[in-house]
Amino acid sequence: MQMAMMAWRLLWPFVLMGVLSCVALEIHPEESQYYAAEGSDVTMLCQYNDTLDRSGYIIWSFTRFDAYKPPRIFLFGDGRLHLDLDATMKGRVHFAARDALNGDASLTISNVSRSDAMTYICVVKKLPEMEEKKIMTLRVMEPPSQPICNLQEEFARGNNVTLTCLSFHGESPLTYTWSKISGNQVLPANAVVDSVRGTMRLDSIIEQDCGSYLCTVESLVGSKSCELVLPCPDVPEAHMSSALLITISITVVLVILAVSIITAGCLWWSRKKTGQHNFSENVGDVPPPSQWIPKKKEILPSLHYEAKDQTVTMSA
Repeated sequence: MQMAMMAWRLLWPFVLMGVLSCVALEIHPEESQYYAAEGSDVTMLCQYNDTLDRSGYIIWSFTRFDAYKPPRIFLFGDGRLHLDLDATMKGRVHFAARDALNGDASLTISNVSRSDAMTYICVVKKLPEMEEKKIMTLRVMEPPSQPICNLQEEFARGNNVTLTCLSFHGESPLTYTWSKISGNQVLPANAVVDSVRGTMRLDSIIEQDCGSYLCTVESLVGSKSCELVLPCPDVPEAHMSSALLITISITVVLVILAVSIITAGCLWWSRKKTGQHNFSENVGDVPPPSQWIPKKKEILPSLHYEAKDQTVTMSA
């Protein structure tokens, strides 16, 4: 029995260390690289398991290589807060959570500037045996400016055209994307997009390629967009309604029918007039009806003279 008690006393420190290791501090998430646009707010996460008491302290230290004394923030377990910050950071740095000793020691910096781009270290210490730290870096970048959309060639049926999109300010990497925001909202199958230069080429365009297109330029700290409309002015039939097309077709048929009727009437009248003229000419060559009647033979009077013994009759 005594041997067992002595063994337990010898093993107790190791058991305690194992128990403590099970509840040891663990800072999460593991994200260690942060990007922020100039003038924006950024929160660097330093969250830990809340299984321990409030004893200990939290320290945020900022590694600024151009400063003799790096800025720091101290938060003690009894609630005392000590800010050892320079003039450029005062009033812009604070804990994200209301109670940083309750599992969330994340830090928020408002209206960030280029001078805030440096290495940050979050240290959480609970009891003498437990301490954990997390190292993070902050990169402050210029966001992309409003891009300008343009069309290089004339947009006409069958042509090859190039749509351009360019942001003149913004820190790389910049990525350009194009999308169609009208009609079926699907990019044409013949579209070739250059995500680095911001161009989109359309080969052998057709009426369905007309519409509104949106270009978006995006960086690690923001995005901006511009819109370009392709109205297809040279293909007005693409905008005609079916009713208008039917009306035009009927009108054309009626005009053709009317022209055909008029032409036929003119031909008939011309032939009729020509026939009468020929008849009159033929009639003029024929003697008048009075000349058609054959002349009666004149009966000459018979000359009778008596001879002495015979009678002679002379006829014409």
